[in-house]
Amino acid sequence: MQKSHKPINPGYSALKIALIYFVISIIWIIASDQLLNLTVGNRQLFTTLAMFKGSLFVVVTAVLIYFLVYRNLVSIKSSGEDLTKSEKKFREIFNKANDMISVNTMAAGGIPGKFLEVNEVMSKNMSPADIISPDIKIPENTGAILLEKGHSTYEVVVITRDGREIPVEVKSHIINYEGQDVSLSVSRDITDRKRAEDKLKSSLEEKTILLREVHHRVNNSLQIISSLFNLQSSYVDENYRDVLLVSQSRVKSMAMIYEKLYQSPDLTHINIKDYVESFVSNLFSLYGVETGIIQTQIKVSDIEMGMDTAIPLGLIINELVTNSLKHAFPDGIKGKKIQITLNKNNGLFKLEVADNGVGIPETEITESPKTLGLQLVKSLVNQLNGTMTITIKKGTMVEMLFKEVKYKERL
Repeated sequence: MQKSHKPINPGYSALKIALIYFVISIIWIIASDQLLNLTVGNRQLFTTLAMFKGSLFVVVTAVLIYFLVYRNLVSIKSSGEDLTKSEKKFREIFNKANDMISVNTMAAGGIPGKFLEVNEVMSKNMSPADIISPDIKIPENTGAILLEKGHSTYEVVVITRDGREIPVEVKSHIINYEGQDVSLSVSRDITDRKRAEDKLKSSLEEKTILLREVHHRVNNSLQIISSLFNLQSSYVDENYRDVLLVSQSRVKSMAMIYEKLYQSPDLTHINIKDYVESFVSNLFSLYGVETGIIQTQIKVSDIEMGMDTAIPLGLIINELVTNSLKHAFPDGIKGKKIQITLNKNNGLFKLEVADNGVGIPETEITESPKTLGLQLVKSLVNQLNGTMTITIKKGTMVEMLFKEVKYKERL
């Protein structure tokens, strides 16, 4: 670790050396004179030795002062050369940096004021008029953030000499410059980054439009298929019309998924509550169930769900509600009711579809289901890696537990 140097006080250091020299000189003169008085009795010899003693002292002290001054001047010269090299290195880095660097005074509120230092890139891009009166809109809270944290980052648009506008990212720090707090700002030209962001944004918008169009076209195609089933049902025997209605309801359940995706902001998830309510309402209309004949209770949480889970879930609800509409309520039964409940707890979905009808045959539970509807439900539950239980008590209740299917890469 580099040792820190204590600051030097020239006046104090010079006074200290002068005092040391004064004390040593006085001690030498008094001590040497006393020694001569004790040892030399001849007055002429005393005077000669005193002159020699004084001359020797002057020569010795002159030599010492010479070496001290020489060493000090060498140190000053070396420090000056190091300082010159350091300043040159700093100036080279400062001027050759690709970013625009400036040192500014700090106006009221921490807003950068007039320029104190600018590097070559800054001086090339900015005109004198810009330096005197820069037409730059700095975000309002920039100064407050700089004063509070000691640094800030913001984006502005600056005007070059030739009138071009370039977006820059400015990183400012408070530093001490010649005894005052100033703002050191490094401004980086982010034109290429902005172009890349705009290009990426444009590409994302194109893909969003494309995906939305795909969902719209799939929805239209499925609606056409549903309409074909509806037309075909008018030309078939009554025994086969029910098959076409069931197929039509399955297609409509998938079509509505794409319709909701088309209307959804992110195009990947739908609000399952809105979907179930709309879908069940259309299902009742498809089978010609008059309003109020069968009471429906839909208790679905406000959940966003991906299409990989929503499509099989919609088909499951379609099969279970269709089964209730077709078989649960023979003529004469009063207080008909169908209840659909869906909620989520700790990442686990729980679906319940119940009715108070006559109930399905126990053989459909204890043995392998023979009807296509229950076979399809069982297959879809397996597709969701879920579990299903069927309870026959004052009607039929199907309970299903599953987790949302994670999207898997197709390629």
